[in-house]
Amino acid sequence: MRKRNLFALLAAGVVAALLPIPAAAAPSVTTFATGLDSPRGVAFFHGKLLVGEAGHGGPTCFQIPGLPFEGCAGDSSRISWVDTTTGAHTALVTGLFSVSLGPEGVLGVSGLSVSADRILAQIGSTPSENPGVAIGQQQAGRLISVRANGTWTSFAPIGATDFTYTTQFTEPTPGVYSPNTQEHDSNPYGVLATGEGAYVADAGSNTLDRVNADGQINILIHDLWRDPDPNNFPSDAVPTCVVRGEGGLLVGELSGRLIRVKGTSFSPVVVKDAAGNSLLTHVTGCTSDGRGNVYFVNMFGSGAPFTPPPTSNFFFGNVVQYNTETGKASVLADHLNFPNMAAVGPDGNLYVSTGAICGSTGVAGPPCFGATGSVTRITLAHGEND
Repeated sequence: MRKRNLFALLAAGVVAALLPIPAAAAPSVTTFATGLDSPRGVAFFHGKLLVGEAGHGGPTCFQIPGLPFEGCAGDSSRISWVDTTTGAHTALVTGLFSVSLGPEGVLGVSGLSVSADRILAQIGSTPSENPGVAIGQQQAGRLISVRANGTWTSFAPIGATDFTYTTQFTEPTPGVYSPNTQEHDSNPYGVLATGEGAYVADAGSNTLDRVNADGQINILIHDLWRDPDPNNFPSDAVPTCVVRGEGGLLVGELSGRLIRVKGTSFSPVVVKDAAGNSLLTHVTGCTSDGRGNVYFVNMFGSGAPFTPPPTSNFFFGNVVQYNTETGKASVLADHLNFPNMAAVGPDGNLYVSTGAICGSTGVAGPPCFGATGSVTRITLAHGEND
């Protein structure tokens, strides 16, 4: 299966801690904001919640290279303030690149991350896959720096750089196990801001990029992992998020893999519950609370071996809590409607974008079932034994 973004199959269709939390302290899960347009990244800036909305494409349609359907691009992606009490949302930035890819979903603003007084937002896709689309050539794959007044500047052309990097590799043979191959592709997705720049996980090129303060891009690692069963989804690594963990960076992947990165080398990490069950299926987001806990968002269920809907629990995802010091992990919240990314708020609770492939007005039938894009709050324990 050729993978160009995270949602190729949509048309088919923890509590980990130093001490366990008793059942009475199970977290509450509350959806408090609705009406968002394919929400992805979440971040807090000066105590206020920001949400990246990938949008719904636009009126400029074109043939997508290598695929049997059109893409339709426009400027419907945005970044919005969301009130955590009332759920009301207002735009901070509008007019950002969005492309609807038919049965493959929508790409637009994905990851958000904040460092000091700077907001970084990653726009998905790459100019190479948006031929003749002016806004796609200007914004697709761009890491942008956003100010509190809503103005923004381009920080680094991740999508263009990573796409060029992939062209040195042989592409896989569809439906055949093809080790050490790489699609000629880029879809920068998750971002982690630092004091000096940022790290970006590119779901298309299977790379982790380091961006320094002047926007120079260095590819730290390239995960060439291939699933021996090419029928599993996805058949390659597809890194989607990056977070700081014990002993180095942790990169979550849509394949359900987790890797620990030290410098320019990496090794796999298996996250299991107390019964030995692997907990990561299709990771799209990760964040930490600064107290040794990392939270991974599985956007949907049914990991390898992949079982397509409707016989699987594909339409619902969960959040896994993993303590990097003890290695303990468990499911924090389950049966979430296409959760995507997460951030810990100033109140110590977890905020997760949900309905990540649902528009602002709702879509009948699966997978949205009339729901709109939303934000969900999951309470976290705040005691000394959390």
